Amino acid sequence: MQLPYTVDDDQAAIEAVGAEINRPDPARWQAMTTGDDRLRQTYRVLGQLIKQVEVAFTKRKAVLRAFRGPRPDYHQAVAVYEEWKSRTVHFANCARARRGELEDRVRRINQHDTLNRMATALQTLTQAVADHRDAIRSGSREETAADRMLWLRLELSPYAARQNHMAATTSTAGPQKPRPTTCRRGQPHTTATSPERKP
Repeated sequence: MQLPYTVDDDQAAIEAVGAEINRPDPARWQAMTTGDDRLRQTYRVLGQLIKQVEVAFTKRKAVLRAFRGPRPDYHQAVAVYEEWKSRTVHFANCARARRGELEDRVRRINQHDTLNRMATALQTLTQAVADHRDAIRSGSREETAADRMLWLRLELSPYAARQNHMAATTSTAGPQKPRPTTCRRGQPHTTATSPERKP
């Protein structure tokens, strides 16, 4: 199902998710929660809806407390508020339940992204230290104890160990021939030259 708003249009998403809570549609909900960006957006928007409800409660209560007028009018205002409160509490409970369904999935995505950022930062730092070592060894400056200590930490880093292992495996195994696979029409092709199938 194609949603009528983009992943960076939270205003439109708020309206769509609110409509989904009031009138559930399994196909629409699946579209709202499929893909990392859509899932994050829907989770974020549900939180915004819940905050809007909390703000609305504060305002409506303040208006009712400040009401000045004949007693019958006050009773009418209370009845209107209670009717609104009943519908709004139900809406808020549904929004919280929907958000709770997504919480674990969003947490896993965020953890994965955090680990990727940390790995990238470690890779960048490791490469910078390696460049520093190579520059000193190829230059005229003498190595210092601090240099050697820094390089030792580089050699002990998980990223450097993995890179060294990959380099050793490649040099001992030699170039690998791509294995042919079978096309739909029975024509062999290699995994090295065939385009990836888009999901």
